[in-house]
Amino acid sequence: MLGKLFSKASFAAPKNRLSSQPLPTPDISRVIKPANYAHAAPMTHDQAESLAEDAERAVENLSEQFEAWMRRDLEALRATWVEAQKPEATAEDYRRLYTAAHNITGAAPSYGFPAVSRLSRSLCTLLSQTRPGENAPLINLHVEACRAAIAAGPEGDASHSVADAVCDALERRVATRAVSARHAG
Repeated sequence: MLGKLFSKASFAAPKNRLSSQPLPTPDISRVIKPANYAHAAPMTHDQAESLAEDAERAVENLSEQFEAWMRRDLEALRATWVEAQKPEATAEDYRRLYTAAHNITGAAPSYGFPAVSRLSRSLCTLLSQTRPGENAPLINLHVEACRAAIAAGPEGDASHSVADAVCDALERRVATRAVSARHAG
């Protein structure tokens, strides 16, 4: 069915066109209308400053939300870790823990927490090589390091170099575990 759709859409080059010939430029004027700036008055210096101040206030308001979002993501990570520590924990519990860490990995840099992203990426690496009940102390160190890095605040704080040192140490431990697991298995 999909093949019929593609053949009808004729994505292939026309048979009478050589492959080295450039494709004609499509006319998108009906889709994208150019802005008509000819009638707009130029922005004054005061208007530009006011616009910049408005943008700075908006970013400040968002940065407060970023910390709240990071704390919410951290709570999800901690809650899934509590479940994964139970004796009856399953592979599904560890998958949820991995997903929580993965979500933080992607979001943390945007929120100004690059160290938290490194920590959660390292945790994801560890979890991808861990079965339920294994590596609990190392997983716990990652979760607690994420908590401490978020509590220290976003990028730029004096604790940034400490967070990097913790990340380096945990990443080395995860790499050592990975090598050991490959040789054992």
